[in-house]
Amino acid sequence: MPVVFEPTSRFPAGLLAVELPAGEIVVRVHQQNKAAVFFGPKAGFPPQNRFDAPRSEYRTLYAAERLESAFVESVLRRPAGRILRRGYVEERVWTPLRLVRTARLAKLLDEGLQFHRVDASVSAADDYAEARSLALALYTDFPKLDGLTYRSRFNNGEICFAFFDRLLPTDLMAMPQQRFDAHPERVDELMALHGAVFDTSSAV
Repeated sequence: MPVVFEPTSRFPAGLLAVELPAGEIVVRVHQQNKAAVFFGPKAGFPPQNRFDAPRSEYRTLYAAERLESAFVESVLRRPAGRILRRGYVEERVWTPLRLVRTARLAKLLDEGLQFHRVDASVSAADDYAEARSLALALYTDFPKLDGLTYRSRFNNGEICFAFFDRLLPTDLMAMPQQRFDAHPERVDELMALHGAVFDTSSAV
């Protein structure tokens, strides 16, 4: 059930949040040589992703409810990403992460959009400025908030998560990672689901 936080001056209706209980599993796709638990961007680097802090006020870990959403958001996120080489996928893995404690996330989907006075563009627009500004306001006004939940831009039937670094690395237990190059049939399923194909031409 959604949890309503007390109002603030910027959020007069309060905050509509959902809780992911301890033991819940989320999925992260990342390169084989990178750690599964990573709050970015790296120190000294500018914001890269949708809900990153504008000026390093916090760091963010992105994950998803299912492999399908993690795959489309991390591997197929660019417009040209529907045609790619198999090697591009196979240098990546997916890692299930188990929450060690309950995480409270602002609901930026369904009725949570109107509740927070935003629309679906917050998770779909090319310009990330509004999304970053909203994330920072939520982070600042609600000290017990652990992040956001929203719909995938590229498959809005899928749910994604942006965790603030209030969630410590020890609050996420990495389970055994799965290599895409060890599961070619699963890769083919994910590609076909989203109408993506492999480039089979000879390398130049």
